[in-house]
Amino acid sequence: MKSLRNIFPLLCVILLNGCVIKNVGTTVEHTFKGDYYLTSGKYEKGRESFAREVQENPESGLAHYYYGRFLLQDNDYKLALEHLQKARDLDPLNADYHFWTGVAFGGLNDIKNEESSYMEALNLDDDHLQSLIYLGHIKLQRKEYEKALDLYSQALAIWPDSPAALYNRALILHQLGRAPEERRGWLEYVWRYPSGTMARKATDYLNVLGDFTFRNHRLGARTITIEKIWFEPFSSTLDASSHESLNVIGANFENFDKGALQIVVYQKNNKDLAREKAHAIKRYLVDQFPAIEPDKIGISWFSEPHKLTIRKRNLTIDESVSFFVTAK
Repeated sequence: MKSLRNIFPLLCVILLNGCVIKNVGTTVEHTFKGDYYLTSGKYEKGRESFAREVQENPESGLAHYYYGRFLLQDNDYKLALEHLQKARDLDPLNADYHFWTGVAFGGLNDIKNEESSYMEALNLDDDHLQSLIYLGHIKLQRKEYEKALDLYSQALAIWPDSPAALYNRALILHQLGRAPEERRGWLEYVWRYPSGTMARKATDYLNVLGDFTFRNHRLGARTITIEKIWFEPFSSTLDASSHESLNVIGANFENFDKGALQIVVYQKNNKDLAREKAHAIKRYLVDQFPAIEPDKIGISWFSEPHKLTIRKRNLTIDESVSFFVTAK
């Protein structure tokens, strides 16, 4: 018969392994469930589920973390802060916990503690993407442009498609008067994100710099951002690269019950070419969108430059195509 002395170490190992397996299982369950509710937008169910979890597992940093995340979705920053701080205190080496604690501080307009939370997250992980971006926002708001620019640049080295970092980088370059870099910055933003309010603003900044690679066009109640309509050199033949832009125009106008689509072409000192380009654009739209009747597309052309005002700046374009909708 084995003595208790021999059995006890083995028994301890079994018990400890059982605890480890249970803890790992709980962690996996919390992570899977929390991420599922967050990514699926089921915030109310997530909040209810993790409210129970923090009651049943008060020493689980992960439970407090996810409960705090769902409270943030309800803008309950005060209660969210309590649980996110609890998660941070239970696991002080977790950079995510410090970051989200900072977000809760930000919701309470406690910028000092918000900033220190992001900095602590970066002390733990100098590539913590969200902390780089949010700390950049704070520096930008304080007009500490060079510091903000450095933070956004670090973020873009990690995630080149970050919309906030791309847009704010270009905005800072505008504030610093670094026009060539600013132009490149706006182009990088609009190439990646060619629709929405921020794309329209970025395009206005580009146009003021004299770059008309993208233009905003007013179609009824909507403003559409599209790339410039390109033609093959010295001709009215549409370049294939412009089909996508024209498809955006056609698809939007196709849904209009009333009104006529107007196409206006400007070609400095060459009225014939302007006319041919206008007809080429109309032919393409009629061919591609049979639901649009030809008489609902009006065309006009001019041999003068296109004059327009953007952001209170008077601008001139020697070669231009504009779209808008008129009542009919």
